[in-house]
Amino acid sequence: MDDGRYDDEEEEEGEPLPPKVEELAQASVPTALKGVRACMRCGIVKTLDQFLEYGCENCPYLDMAGNHERCNLCTTAFFEGQVAVMDPGESWTAKWLRVDAYMPGVYAISITGQFDKEIEEELESRGCRWRCRPVGSDPNAMP
Repeated sequence: MDDGRYDDEEEEEGEPLPPKVEELAQASVPTALKGVRACMRCGIVKTLDQFLEYGCENCPYLDMAGNHERCNLCTTAFFEGQVAVMDPGESWTAKWLRVDAYMPGVYAISITGQFDKEIEEELESRGCRWRCRPVGSDPNAMP
């Protein structure tokens, strides 16, 4: 009898997922609406628990997974707006936010915060740019 559910064995034996679907399955989305934070480098939005468990998929060198202090130094709750990016390479919004080379997920539109000097120097030595802006900077400036 067909009850509308999928059998795991049928799914495993079926055809492989298309690459776009497989990439989208890896998307990082917040598991809650309250208490979300944004990575100050790339702007991906997740809960603190998600940053603690997985770190930042776009910025693994920030070493946030399992490090509460590092999560607090590299993420902020001070951001404006959110946009869900499903296909970063094709999305004009992702290009405007400069997240078109990142993983699919939810991104902050504008981020307020500042890395400490040690982290800024580390990012500069890697040639990395970051999206957060210090408090009092021009809010109309491009991210």
